[in-house]
Order: sequence, then C-alpha cells, then structure tokens
Amino acid sequence: MDYATLKALRPSEFTEAADGYRSVSSMADNAYASAEQQITTRLRSGLSGKAVDAAVEQLQLLAKNFHYTQVECGLAATSLNALAASLTTAKSKLDAAVSDAEAAKFSVGADGSVSYPPAGEEKDGRLPDGGTVSGSAKGKPSGNVIDPAKDANDLSAALERQAANIHPNPNFGRRWR
Repeated sequence: MDYATLKALRPSEFTEAADGYRSVSSMADNAYASAEQQITTRLRSGLSGKAVDAAVEQLQLLAKNFHYTQVECGLAATSLNALAASLTTAKSKLDAAVSDAEAAKFSVGADGSVSYPPAGEEKDGRLPDGGTVSGSAKGKPSGNVIDPAKDANDLSAALERQAANIHPNPNFGRRWR
C-alpha cells in the first residue's frame, strides 16, 4: 500500500462492512433455526405423507443454505474486523510519524517523501544542505530459516546507520517511530 492510500484510508469503513456481514449472519442463523426446527417440527406433528416428507426435505436443504450463509458471513465479518485492526495500527503509526516530522519542521510530500532543512554545524561558513528522503531498500522477510530478504534488511539497516553517522546534517537518516 502506498503512502497516499494509507493516508486516505478509513478503517471504520471495514468495520462498518463487518457489521453488515455480522447482521446478515445473525439473520441467516435465525432463518436456519426456524427452518430446521420450528417449521419442520410443526409439519411433521400434524401431517403425514409423501408431500410432507418432500416439503421437510426441501426445508432441510433450505436450512443448510441458511447455515452456509451464516458461517460464510461470520467469517467475512471476522476477516474484515481483523483487517480493520491491522490497518488502524498501520495508519496510527503513519499519522504519528507524519506528526513527528511536521513537529520537527520537516515537510512530508504527497508520495511520502520527507524533506529536511539545512542543519548541523557550519562547515566552511555554511550549514550542511537539507535534502529529501523517500522509501527504503528493505524487503519483505519470508520467515524461513534461510531468508535473503532478512539478510538484505540487516545489511540495508547497517548501511543506513553508517550513512546517517557520517552525514554532516543531523536530520539525515533520522528515525521516525
């Protein structure tokens, strides 16, 4: 997900959708119980014959469909709520980082890049130049025992630290939450 998408994201839309699925799941549960227990019991208690048996069979098939709808909508609601929770955490971290950058008088571009002003100790009568940073060289770890992305991330982090340590502007390589 890119910066602009995460910035504009409203996780509450996912929880609202989850509420809708949960509502459908509840309705399907009520319809399942009604078709499976109440209606079929009443049919069998007062009537008999092939027509009643066929009607009961059809009601049981209908009840299975309601049960399927109940389970699937429940799973969709749970998944949407989990997604909303994850996105809320990510959005909170992003919002905190943007607030930190703005508090430090840095500017955040529409692409998520951060521009920092000239700062540090004067050298040859000038402050070290400001700059703009964007992205990272880091990859997504796979979690496997042998993981090239993890090794590359460790190397990338080490190189970023070294570059930040030797750069004359103290804002270069600054870490945000």
